[in-house]
Amino acid sequence: MKVANPFLPIERPAALVPFVLGAASIGSLLLYFYGVTSMGEGARWLLLPALVLLAVFVLAMARRDADLAERVIAGVWAGAIATFAYDVVRVPIAVSGVPVFKAISYFGTLILDQVRPTVASEIVGWGYHLSNGIGFALMYAMMVKKPRLWSAMLWGVTLEAAMLATPYAEVFGYRMTPKFLAVTIGSHLVYGSVLWAGLVGWGKLKSAPAARRRGWIAAVALIGPLGVGGIGADFHARHAAHLPPSPPSYVGKHLYTTWNVPEPDRVALLWATRRFVDPEARFRYVEPFSPVVYGQPIDLPEAEVRRSATVSATETLLEERDLLSDAKLRRLADTTHLFEIARWRLPSDPAAFRLGTGLISAIGDCGDDDVAPCFERGFRYLDDWYDDGR
Repeated sequence: MKVANPFLPIERPAALVPFVLGAASIGSLLLYFYGVTSMGEGARWLLLPALVLLAVFVLAMARRDADLAERVIAGVWAGAIATFAYDVVRVPIAVSGVPVFKAISYFGTLILDQVRPTVASEIVGWGYHLSNGIGFALMYAMMVKKPRLWSAMLWGVTLEAAMLATPYAEVFGYRMTPKFLAVTIGSHLVYGSVLWAGLVGWGKLKSAPAARRRGWIAAVALIGPLGVGGIGADFHARHAAHLPPSPPSYVGKHLYTTWNVPEPDRVALLWATRRFVDPEARFRYVEPFSPVVYGQPIDLPEAEVRRSATVSATETLLEERDLLSDAKLRRLADTTHLFEIARWRLPSDPAAFRLGTGLISAIGDCGDDDVAPCFERGFRYLDDWYDDGR
């Protein structure tokens, strides 16, 4: 007995193109999770080109394979509705005071590299979230020949199971409690169910009069983006001001974590790290004595490179990397030693005093919310100092 083939790409290999393009949205998040690139770079270089290519594919298929082109549009349409339904069932939890949507807010802060949510980051984050839901729907529509309720629900649960196997909960600060699992699995079952209903409904609309069909498609198409946007606006008003600071926009091997106190020794150490040790270094600044969740510790009590009672952190790095033969770096090491370890000796070294006070002046006054610009000003000052006359 011949078994019917349930998979569309086996009979129509062209369906693999939108399937892969549909995966671009979640692909940019996975690249971020595993430290390949930042979230913003993934969105710019993977997601945005995929959207353009998908539009080109639909236009090309409109003449060569109209049925496949329409299936792509149906997947996008049903995905927008399913994403709205997926969010609606979680609204009561958000209204009760639990920031269940905080990962979506963080999508925006990660893409724009911001510390806290803003209106702009919320628009980007919720737009990215919508692209995820549509991308998953498109993958399902391109995978199965005929949508079934059970397969769509299984697809929804499979997506969540796969996501829980990634650092998703750890990065976004969710606790893997039975309540969390019940909410997330239940909402993905709703997503799968509505996805199936949307694809089936699209098929039934084919037989409707043209005017009625266009009206339904347009009306329902607006529900997804507008509904998701409304939920996002409500969540921002309720929770944005109270969310913890955003995870870093990059969590790979080039991320270093230190305290958010721009002292001369720490600024010099980070500058020397990026200038001479790791040109791709990125830095995350946390409150003193905070646990290090992301990145390699540097100039922290638990770090390999740190200050001690008799040696500055910059001296430690430059000595370990055999960089003290450079006269200017030797001068920098001496300066950090005097400012950090032996301030009482500063009057005996006018050159070190000038370099250190110049660095402090360049750093300037720093607020508690975002000290990154202060460090960057210090880095630019040291770049200018080091490059002068060389």
